[in-house]
Amino acid sequence: MHRLHRRTFLLAAVMAPLGAAASPDAAAAALQADARLQAILDEMRSPEKETRLKAISKLVHYEGGEDAKIPALDALRGAMKDREPEVRAVACTATGNMRERASHAVPDLTRLLKDPDREVRQCAVRALGRVGQPALVSLKAIRASTADSDPVVRVVAHGSLVRLGQDPSQHMPALIEGMHSADPLLRYKSAHSCEPLGAAAAPAVEHIARLLADENEQVRHYAARALVNLGETARPALPALRAAQKSERVKNNLGLIDAAIRKLEAR
Repeated sequence: MHRLHRRTFLLAAVMAPLGAAASPDAAAAALQADARLQAILDEMRSPEKETRLKAISKLVHYEGGEDAKIPALDALRGAMKDREPEVRAVACTATGNMRERASHAVPDLTRLLKDPDREVRQCAVRALGRVGQPALVSLKAIRASTADSDPVVRVVAHGSLVRLGQDPSQHMPALIEGMHSADPLLRYKSAHSCEPLGAAAAPAVEHIARLLADENEQVRHYAARALVNLGETARPALPALRAAQKSERVKNNLGLIDAAIRKLEAR
């Protein structure tokens, strides 16, 4: 049996109820899940960029969950050295979604804060914020990213610093300013950066709410998404959400607006 297969099989057995052996069905499911992950790891070694990219993209929101993705961490760290910037960027995103489980990748993500590609730098600094406490060893480098040459990297870095427990008053003004940029990319990245910040994002709520009426469909999408995930913090945006519910014509955006309203009205 392949080493990775044995590891998954044994993990399934250990996690079974005390005194009970893993059922044949559970063991078969574990082996099947392991085979899917192994297939992804094999594809990540392909000489073809598109094959590697497609494989890593499957790990961004892995169907088996983030715990099941742990055996892929070393391969993701290797992908952060890929010659293709798009591959490096997606590897950062897949790694960041593992949160604290990706603590061993903090040095790799930190190195990519100086990558020549701005998308890679942006994904790396966001990933460090998602990793959480283990990323505090790179606090100095993350702070330096708030002076990056790219404005999107800068706002994402500010968001990550708030997520890492740094004083929101030092970072929220940059995110709010970004929401008023003439660049729609910067507007929606600024709103998106507020999404996981909870109560710390309260000063930005009215600015996010204004983006519900933005001319750009993607900006409206990320504004609505941020308000859904901010929960009770987003309550001051309820009038703007109700107004947007009447005017929004993009189905996916309207679904997010409806979800935000239901969430707030249920409280």
